[in-house]
Parts: sequence; structure tokens; C-alpha cells
Amino acid sequence: MRGAVLLLLALLLPAAALAQADKAPVKGPGAAKEGDLVAVKGQEFRLFGIDAPDKGQTCVNVRGQQYDCHALSTRILSLLINNREIECTPRGQSPAAGPKLAICRAENGDDLAYAMVERGMALAYRPLSFDYVSIEARAISFRRGLWGGRVEPPWLWRSRQTEQKLDEMRKPKNAGGQ
Repeated sequence: MRGAVLLLLALLLPAAALAQADKAPVKGPGAAKEGDLVAVKGQEFRLFGIDAPDKGQTCVNVRGQQYDCHALSTRILSLLINNREIECTPRGQSPAAGPKLAICRAENGDDLAYAMVERGMALAYRPLSFDYVSIEARAISFRRGLWGGRVEPPWLWRSRQTEQKLDEMRKPKNAGGQ
């Protein structure tokens, strides 16, 4: 009986250690991959509680001109990180089984997600968290960043893109060139 208990412990301890390692902070030089995605030591982390414009998404500035808001959002996060060391503490997995969700902080302790929402470069992602809603409200009231013009919430933009692709697939093929 004692042998079975020791065997069970030997099997469970590595799993527990892996689960703990999965939640351990990762610290090192950071790089912005998107407006809400960073890389640290070869690992990618999605900033917890926010959503930034996706690749291909455009916004409209105060003059009514379209611009690549994905590129702008990514650039601002890159400037915030500026190749300095950041620390990301995992908070779970992205719903789409993408990169781990994490709270990431700059060397000075600043929460990168907070900084992005405060500058109007990302939106509070309410389906996941209400942590940044009040900061977003302030950014909207001061018309900071993306809020200076028109921005479609990234989750709605993605949904619309998916629907358009499905509509294209549903269209009947032109039979015989008629």
C-alpha cells in the first residue's frame, strides 16, 4: 500500500510542478508583436483584459481619413516597452487557445494593458475583465488615441470578418458562366 501511495505521489508531483511553472512570472527583454501581444524569452503573452485592433483593421481619424490602427497600436506598445525588461505573470489561456493571457509590467512596474487603454490604443475587453473599464471611459472622454476618431471594437471587427468569409463561402458558384 505504501508503495502505491509513493508511486501516486511521484506521478502527481511533476504535474503539480508543471502547473506551477505555467503560472510563474516570465521576465526578460520584451517586444511588442501586436497592440495587445508581447514576446518575452521566446514566449508570447496576450495582455489580460484588453483587446487592440487586429491586423487588417482600419480606423477613421478626426479628419475622416482611414488609417491602419493595428500598426499604430502595435507601435505604441513597442514604444512603451522600448526593448526594456518586462515581467509577465500568466492569468490563464486565451479563449481561442492562443497565447497565454498575462498581466505584463514594465521595469518601472507600470501595467502595460493599463497604459495602452489609458492612451486610447486598446479597448477594455469586458467579456474577460472589468479591470480597465474606468480607464477606457477616461480615454474616451478625452478623445485619446483611437477615440479621437472612430474605432470598431476589435471583437466586433473579427466577428464581421468571419461573417463576410462565411457569406462568400455560401454564395452559389456561377454555373456555366450564366
